[in-house]
Amino acid sequence: MATEASALDELQSELTCPVCLELFREPVILECGHHFCRQCITQCWSAKPEENPTCPQCRKTCAQKLRPNSLLCNVVDSVRRARAMDAEPTAPRERTQRPPVSGGSSELAPEPDQCEEHEEKLKLFCEDDQMAICLVCGMSRDHKTHSVIPINEAFENYKERLSAALQRVELQIEEASSSQTLTNQKMMEIKEHAGTLEDQMGREFAQLRLFLQREEEQARATLRGRKEERLQQLDETLTHTTQHISTLHTTALQLQHKLDQDDNPAQLRGIKNFISDAETLFQRPLEVSMDLQAGDFLGPLQYRLWRKMSSILNPGPAAVTLDPDTAYPRLVVSPCGTSVRVGEIQRNLPDNPERFTLYNIVLGSQAFSSGQHYWEVEVGDKTAWGLGVAAAWVNRKEEVSLCPEDGFWTVGLRSGGEYEACTSAGSALSLGSRPRRVGLFLDLSAGLLSFYDSADMSHIFTFSHIPPQPLYPYFNPWPIISGQNTEPLRVVAPRP
Repeated sequence: MATEASALDELQSELTCPVCLELFREPVILECGHHFCRQCITQCWSAKPEENPTCPQCRKTCAQKLRPNSLLCNVVDSVRRARAMDAEPTAPRERTQRPPVSGGSSELAPEPDQCEEHEEKLKLFCEDDQMAICLVCGMSRDHKTHSVIPINEAFENYKERLSAALQRVELQIEEASSSQTLTNQKMMEIKEHAGTLEDQMGREFAQLRLFLQREEEQARATLRGRKEERLQQLDETLTHTTQHISTLHTTALQLQHKLDQDDNPAQLRGIKNFISDAETLFQRPLEVSMDLQAGDFLGPLQYRLWRKMSSILNPGPAAVTLDPDTAYPRLVVSPCGTSVRVGEIQRNLPDNPERFTLYNIVLGSQAFSSGQHYWEVEVGDKTAWGLGVAAAWVNRKEEVSLCPEDGFWTVGLRSGGEYEACTSAGSALSLGSRPRRVGLFLDLSAGLLSFYDSADMSHIFTFSHIPPQPLYPYFNPWPIISGQNTEPLRVVAPRP
């Protein structure tokens, strides 16, 4: 049975009109040899009466001579009867008449899959206009030169395109979701990082506030002590004076009594000593100073506190010195080890392992291995310089990139007047003003190296994710070019 049904399906496909895509009805044959339903080919030609009739299948011009094919008609009838035996009988499809629409209108309502203009089934798809059309529309002037395909084929094609588009959209959704997740993670990291920085800043400011609070309390206590000392001295003076006034009043009464007595020779006995004692009885107390010495409490108060505050700064300015054994032979390190300048080649220097032999580099004498450190370097009016840190293992004899990959974390001014952070890709820096003194802050526990303009402590650049290891301060005064850049690099000594 399956074989018979398959054969019947194959036979039916051969007996299908290429216009209406149904079994032939009154099949006719054209001069080109193609078969069509009489009604189908007649409608196709009548839709374009001004044009020469052509075959809808091969597009060849044909005479309007339709020859019936009775043999083919008999075969079609046989197939139709065979189909009727295999299935439930269904109502015959009306090709010319449809029921009127409700409301008594004499016009026929087109079905959803029918052409509104010709009331034919939509069996074609115009790819140019992106619309379903009927067979008559397909033969019309509007669509004759367009790319027209069977509607079933259009469904298959666009389902494939829709499927491909869906896959692309799903990939975009996946990519967008991944980006969304990454963005949310970054937002959380920024919030956490900002919270950590805020806590750290809070602790730093709390230490400064505690220092200032203690200094204020101590200064106020000293002032109160000095005030109490002066008031006590004045109180003692006041008590002493009050007692003397009382004594003087008593003496005055005695003198008045002597004056009021009648003249009597007995009154003159010892009168000289009596008067002398009365006149020398009061002794003025020592003068109490009214000067609280405001200079001890005010004066350059903020400056004195700033100087005193340096003792609690963490990190405080470090006393960095240069190691002449690491200096390039053209570099001259000062005897105190705090400055370096470019000079003549010193050919008698030993080529020890620590010495740089290709670049104008000198390192600090001591490495920083832990904690936080801060130092400042005077660059003045130099037209080129480099500062930073270097790992102990850097190559000192061959060409290197002076970047983190080679163990250098540096920032510098190039001879063209451009500031640059020596990262892997190179990072050009835009500074608001030209620094004359550069501060470097190294936090080994956090893996950070930051650069600042010491004049206003404005931030220049920060290297992050520096691996924990001993790091040496790095100094590069750069060569002298056309008589310029002769100034030395000077390490700023910490204030005592």
